[in-house]
Amino acid sequence: MKITVPPAPPGAVDRAALAERLTRGATADLSLVCAPAGYGKTSLLAGWAAADDSTDTAWVSIDRDDNTPSRLWTSVVAAVIRCPSVPAGSRLRAPWEWRSGALPELVAEFAGALAALPGPLRLVLDDVDELVDPDAVHGLRILTRIKPASVHLVLASRFDPPLSLPRMRLGGRLQELRAAELAFTPAEAAALLERSGLRLTPAQVDTLHTRTGGWAAGLRLAAFGLEAAADRTAFLERFSGDDRSVADYLVGEILSGLPADRREFLRVISISNPVPTGLAVELSGLDEAGGLLDQLERRTSLLTSIGTEPGTYRVQELLHTHLRADLERQGGRRVADLHAVAARWWADRGRPVPALEHAARAGDDALLTGMLHRLAVPLLLAGEHRAVRDALARLGPDTVADDHRLGLISALGHLEAGEADAARDDLDTARRRPPGHGDPADLAALRTVAELFAGRPGPSGTGAPLPTEPGAAALARLGRGRALLGRDRDRARAEFDVALSLSRRHGFEYLQAVSLSLLGVVAIETGDLRTTRSLCGSALALADDHGWDGTPLTATARAMLAYTELARCACAEAQRIAAAGIAAGPAAASPQVWYVLRAVHGSALFDLGDRARGLAELQRARTEFGDRAIGAEPAAALAMLECRQALLLGHASAAQSALAWSAERTGECGELLTMRAWAESAGQHRDRARALVRPVLDGTVDTVLPVTAVDAWLLETSLAVRADERFAARHALQTALTLAEPLDTVRPFAVAEPGVHELLVHQDGGFGPADEMARRALRAGLGRTRQASMLSNREITVLELLPSLLSLDDIAVDLAVSVNTVKSHVRSIYAKLGVRSRRLAVAAAHERGLIGSRPR
Repeated sequence: MKITVPPAPPGAVDRAALAERLTRGATADLSLVCAPAGYGKTSLLAGWAAADDSTDTAWVSIDRDDNTPSRLWTSVVAAVIRCPSVPAGSRLRAPWEWRSGALPELVAEFAGALAALPGPLRLVLDDVDELVDPDAVHGLRILTRIKPASVHLVLASRFDPPLSLPRMRLGGRLQELRAAELAFTPAEAAALLERSGLRLTPAQVDTLHTRTGGWAAGLRLAAFGLEAAADRTAFLERFSGDDRSVADYLVGEILSGLPADRREFLRVISISNPVPTGLAVELSGLDEAGGLLDQLERRTSLLTSIGTEPGTYRVQELLHTHLRADLERQGGRRVADLHAVAARWWADRGRPVPALEHAARAGDDALLTGMLHRLAVPLLLAGEHRAVRDALARLGPDTVADDHRLGLISALGHLEAGEADAARDDLDTARRRPPGHGDPADLAALRTVAELFAGRPGPSGTGAPLPTEPGAAALARLGRGRALLGRDRDRARAEFDVALSLSRRHGFEYLQAVSLSLLGVVAIETGDLRTTRSLCGSALALADDHGWDGTPLTATARAMLAYTELARCACAEAQRIAAAGIAAGPAAASPQVWYVLRAVHGSALFDLGDRARGLAELQRARTEFGDRAIGAEPAAALAMLECRQALLLGHASAAQSALAWSAERTGECGELLTMRAWAESAGQHRDRARALVRPVLDGTVDTVLPVTAVDAWLLETSLAVRADERFAARHALQTALTLAEPLDTVRPFAVAEPGVHELLVHQDGGFGPADEMARRALRAGLGRTRQASMLSNREITVLELLPSLLSLDDIAVDLAVSVNTVKSHVRSIYAKLGVRSRRLAVAAAHERGLIGSRPR
């Protein structure tokens, strides 16, 4: 077995890309495959050799006995002469006598014999790290310098062999495959696990791949454990480098080969992963820590340098967790002291997140409190609220309550999470506590910001002097603007504009995103959906760039963006955006925003054809929202969505429930009158409906939403059509179109009562400046795909026969059904298309693409 290519292990994964790289390395002086134990070096090389028999492969598996040069070179020659391409008369087949004093000459003679071979040859030396004898290493060094170009020399080693690697690397004559390249990809990990008889979910594979870093041995050890595990999810959650089988492998195959001082160095720096060189110096007390990190990376591949952060290294994940567990077994005080060192080091370098994380793990409340005093506001400005909240949770509510500054910081954290009641409790407690130590002006500024954000501006009101520091000033402007929302939109907009300007000027990108989102709130309240879409899209783009997904910021922006898409009948897009917000969970949104997300998602489902489920989701969202406070605008908007959908499904009581809920939150307004008019119209009480909607049309009653006027004029259109008041109907529809265009809303036309679509079809091209809006409204209808899905197959068949000259009796004969059945289908078609005649049904069907192209 020593000089034969080993067989592939059971369940080996094809690694064609790496094999191709090895083949391309034939022109280099040396191909080096270097990685710690368990990375699949031997398997890779054996698979590569077996897969390509166009070139002979001589293989030697080196062991400790090969530190005797004569044994080493005898094995190498024996491996070569096993290759079929070595001629019978080759010098390689003659007896060799290896003498240490004559080693250079003998290696040179061996190289000459290789050069005389008729074709190329691969020479693979596996486990080269076993060679420590100076003569054995010297002979290998000679061979790398004088080997013929026809020989592809490949060395596999756990550590860098003592060769002139930097010189070869500099000259471009060294091909290297290291741990980073040998690590399995998620797809390869899944294949390996499947060939081990395990079928895991993609999420489970991703978890295991992250834990192992793609280390093949770690994946195989995990596979053995998973086979015996009753609960695979629980096994994956606890699988780490401290797992018995993993720990035994790491100690026996990797760490035992390192000197004791190197093992201790790795143990100490494992307190942080990744670890910058400067932090390694502080943790270990060794000025040469940078050189040790570089050596460990180059010689062992146990560490990997991070290209985007020069001088920073990452330890392989399972090895890291093993070292951490080993360090903690030596005593908790030592671990705590190292965390404290790391916390101060990160804080001094302007990295507040890792500073707080290490301070929390140090178990030193005084250190953590000091870090929060120093770092919490910069973290809040940067959008790192979770780090602040986790640190406060570690201190506990009693400690926070006893510290004036911490109470204010906690209030800001709760406010950002939409937890207004908890924030107000913090503020009440902070007011009762003396400020203690610290800059009084700084504390006053922080208190002003917190009070403004909570909508409780305190004794000095919203006109209180604002902080001068740019970040605190921007926060205060946002707080003042939020306090003005619903009372004075123009002043709120002005405050948000100033906050946006400050944030852009000083690089506070999180506050910039919040400012954009809040400006979107103002825009949507004024019915400016185009501006809302632009502002919220920009806020989400910033959030995506910085990984702020799953925060109140993104939930709010998604809720508004989804609503604007729903308003213009981009139902699939509205559903997608709302679903993304819902996926983050209710903890990532205020109760009001959570309600909006779910209501818009349900409405989008309704518009896409899943009407019953859509309405049920909207109703469930309102029920779960309960009696919480909600602004008049969202209350009116969501109630109108639910009321309209309930009436379209014939659920009058459900519509009344939404109407009553809205009345308690908006008071008497145009929205209530419009919803009541819808209900009367659905009950065929046309005169009552017209009387109810009249004050909305003539402006004698205020509306909460600009779009309500569009809904009211569309209802008037339908009622006028029913009363055969054609001129009044056209005027009402023209007014609705004119009002809808600047609002960029077409959904009211899609869900309007019968008569509206009929008139849109009949008057096509006759709306003057509103023609484009009319075409959008007509296209919106119920959507071509959704419209088709709402018609049964038999209704589609009847619809296709309507353009013909056949009478309904003839159609009945043609379809072999009764004429009453045909009439029933026709009535259903008219209702679904929103028309009242055969001619208009045909025109509407052409318009929606349900039957051939529209006739000229």
